[in-house]
Amino acid sequence: METVNSDFLQSLKSSKPTYRPFLVSSGGTTSRAAADKHWILDLRKQYKNISFDLKKKHVEIEAGVTMGELSSFLQKHKRSFPIGLSGKTGIGYILTGGISPLSRSKGLAIDQIMEVKGFWGNGKEFHFLRPQTKSESTFEWKALCGAAIFLGIITKVKLKTQPLKPILSWTANLSFSQLSECINQAESWPNSLSFQWIYGEDIFAHAIGEVKSTSDESILINLLEKLPFLRNRVIDKFSNLNSLPSLSLGNIKNNNSNHSEVLGLLGPAWQENNPKVLKILKELINKRPNKSCYIASQQLGGLTHLNDLDTSFVHRSAIWKPWINGAWGAYDQSKRKRSLEWMKECWNNLEFICPGIHLAQIHPHLEWHEKELSSAFKDWLPKLQEIKAIYDPGNVMPPLK
Repeated sequence: METVNSDFLQSLKSSKPTYRPFLVSSGGTTSRAAADKHWILDLRKQYKNISFDLKKKHVEIEAGVTMGELSSFLQKHKRSFPIGLSGKTGIGYILTGGISPLSRSKGLAIDQIMEVKGFWGNGKEFHFLRPQTKSESTFEWKALCGAAIFLGIITKVKLKTQPLKPILSWTANLSFSQLSECINQAESWPNSLSFQWIYGEDIFAHAIGEVKSTSDESILINLLEKLPFLRNRVIDKFSNLNSLPSLSLGNIKNNNSNHSEVLGLLGPAWQENNPKVLKILKELINKRPNKSCYIASQQLGGLTHLNDLDTSFVHRSAIWKPWINGAWGAYDQSKRKRSLEWMKECWNNLEFICPGIHLAQIHPHLEWHEKELSSAFKDWLPKLQEIKAIYDPGNVMPPLK
């Protein structure tokens, strides 16, 4: 690393205040993988190594490996890792938390980290092992697991893996009332099953479950067959998450002429608030500036059984992660402004039921950055800021205030 990027490391080590902070691109799926007037560190070409420990069943990946590549590699060893809804994301998916359709039973992606290597914003190298006891835990470990993007550059992580199990997939188009019923049913499901949906011009839903045994498969299929649907219902079995159909709206898929921002919310089960929330969603969709804007959601399921883990993901009791996608024609500033205003309106209207934020994408370039930091890290934020002042005094990484 020193030899390959000596100039880069020297600029970090100087720790001088800069108006050109670093942005890191691993998967390149976030709007902050690149930006004008920033230095961009692209890890996708030179940091692609993957190795597997046959004895411990751990996998070590460099920071340019995508989640799809990781999933395909592990399949050869009959192992799996809880990747998200897209195989195109990079290590940033893990470092910001990593919510997967399997998170309800497996935990978040950051919960699988065993070792982490990289460089702080001040240029100093670090290598941390997962604490084995509470007394061994450090603020640095907790900070890196969920807030690393603000503190330094991760070059390599070692991860736990799980045995490869078949995946049941249910997909269908829904009516508005059917979406409400599906959400009601999903909130009482076992942890091995999760529900995702996307609401734009139409409503498309996807339920995903891990098959642990023949009897388990029968239980899951029975639950899936109870779900209402409008049309195009398909129940199928796949080898892993990387093989699943994508959660998207067909008419906006791969529209490269659009720019977009994504804001992820976190909150509890909707329960008796379900009718109120769905009514708000319908009103917001009717107001969206264009057909490329949408609202979607993943079921997280409440990871309170993992509360003993020291990470910067403080919303362990969250059940749903709705996310708001604002989009506009490239370089059209007036439409960008309107889409961002719509996103803020969505956030304001849904905040009563989703008070938390999942920073899968960060927005230091937008006015709501300070608010989303506060909503993402809550009481942990002041300590995070202290850690950043020590290890990134020059603010060469994205701001944490």
